[in-house]
Amino acid sequence: MTIEQFLRREADVGSFAGASWAIGSSSGIDQTGAVGNAVSVPLRIPATVDTIFDCASLTKPLVTTTIALNEFSLDQKIHGYTVRELLTHTSGLRAWMPLYAYDDPIRAILEEGPECERGTRVIYSDLNFILLWNAIEDYDAKARALGARIKPDASLKPRIAATEWGQRWEMKMCAERGVAYDAFRDTLIWGETHDGNSHHLGNGCAGNAGLFATAPEVFELTRAAIAGREIKSEVEGRGLGWDIATGSEATSMLSPGSFGHTGFTGTSVWIDRARDLIMVLLTNRVHPCAAPIAIQRIRGEFHRIAIATLRS
Repeated sequence: MTIEQFLRREADVGSFAGASWAIGSSSGIDQTGAVGNAVSVPLRIPATVDTIFDCASLTKPLVTTTIALNEFSLDQKIHGYTVRELLTHTSGLRAWMPLYAYDDPIRAILEEGPECERGTRVIYSDLNFILLWNAIEDYDAKARALGARIKPDASLKPRIAATEWGQRWEMKMCAERGVAYDAFRDTLIWGETHDGNSHHLGNGCAGNAGLFATAPEVFELTRAAIAGREIKSEVEGRGLGWDIATGSEATSMLSPGSFGHTGFTGTSVWIDRARDLIMVLLTNRVHPCAAPIAIQRIRGEFHRIAIATLRS
C-alpha cells in the first residue's frame, strides 16, 4: 500500500478531512502528496501539496525552541524557571490553562500553574512555551526570519485548511475546570490559529502554537532546525524542545534515538537519523469537530509505509 492509498482510505472513513505529506532525507524531499479536503464544510476545497495547515504544537520545536536556543543559556531563568526546565517540560507546570480567561495571563501561570515540584516529573505543558514566548523580544520578527509563517495574511485563506467549528473543545475543557469565559469563537476557525491561548494572547502565536505551513515547508523548517544539532534525551523521553521516540504506537517502528513532535490539529514530524529519514504528516483532524480519533495509529502506519518506501 502506498502512502496516498493509506491516507485516502483514512480520509474516506472520516479520520480527517484532508492530509498532506512530505518525506525525504537530509538532502531534501523525495515524495510529497495530498488527499481529501482542506475545507469540507460549509464548502469543499480539495487539499493539495500547497495547502497551508495550522501546525499547532509543531511551533514548539520548529520555532520557539530554535529561537530560545539562540537567545538564552539553558540555565538562564525566566520567571523563576530555567530554560532547560521549560524546554524539557520539567518545570512542574500543569498541562494547560485557559489563560484568555484571566486578566493577567503570566501572573496566572506563576500563581495557579504549578502542579508539582520543579524537576520531579515531566508534564507536557503549553505553559512552558508561553513563558518562553513572553521572554523573547520581537518573537514575531524572529519567527519570520526563520522562514516560519505565523499570523497568515487574510489573502492566504483559500489555501489554508480549516479546523474546528467554534472553540467547542476548549469550551468543554473550561467547563470541566469550572472556568467561566464568554468570548469563545463560535464560527468556523479558518485562517486563524485553532489554539485559544495563541489566538487570544498572542493575536495568533504565543509560542506554543501559531505556525502555518505546507508539508514541504515543515520539512525544510525541520532540516534547518536540526542541522548541526545533536537531539538527545534529556529526561524521560524529552529532548530540548523535542519528543524522543519511546516505542509508542506511532514510533515503535523508528530507530532508537529518533525524535519529533506532534500537534493537536493532527500534525506531526518525525526524524529517524539512523535511516536519514524525515517524515512530515499534516492533517486537519479537528475539522469540523475535534472528535477523538486513532491519530497515533495513523501516524504509525504512515511511518511504516514511509520506511518501506525508502527501502524499495
